[in-house]
Amino acid sequence: MFPFLHDNVYIKIKLSKGTVVFREGDMCEHVAFIVSGVIRVAKIGENGKEVNLYRVCRGESCVLTISSVLSHSPFPATAIVEEDAEVLIVPKDTFAKMMTTNVELQTFVYDMMMNRFMAMMQMIEHIVFEKMDKRMIEFLLTRCDNSKANTIEMTHEHIAVELGTAREVVSRILKQFEREGYIQLARGKIKIVDKKGLCDKFATM
Repeated sequence: MFPFLHDNVYIKIKLSKGTVVFREGDMCEHVAFIVSGVIRVAKIGENGKEVNLYRVCRGESCVLTISSVLSHSPFPATAIVEEDAEVLIVPKDTFAKMMTTNVELQTFVYDMMMNRFMAMMQMIEHIVFEKMDKRMIEFLLTRCDNSKANTIEMTHEHIAVELGTAREVVSRILKQFEREGYIQLARGKIKIVDKKGLCDKFATM
């Protein structure tokens, strides 16, 4: 999976769901490469509200960790294990040295940074230029397609974190969708009862 990593440069460890890998302001002492599981990277405001920046999945590493290590600067966000993970840990000094000589590692890092940059640009475009109700429909339909079910088990607060908005905004839009007959709301659950209607609504927005 990571052909540029040899046995003598990393340690394999397991991280349990909920483990905080880095907090904002921490100095990164290593770079992690994900073998399995998911690590969520988020920005947490002083008021406790969160905005998800991205997720680090199998076959990836965290671009903010790499940037922090190479620039000797504090980690600018919070990284939390979202799904039990197995990772390969490379000490920061070893990683920095490898980046000066290992072409395969350089290519991996530059490609990953470009992909992450493009994804972040897309997220900013969604937030700035698209209406929130359109983003909500896209989120609901994507979640249903990924889970192959018509019921999404998420709180309004969790959805707000995913979309980078306020819980009150999420609740208002979902209640409107319910009044229009597209969904049914229950505690911690959203059931899509008219998927075609949502798709049609999305297409006309």
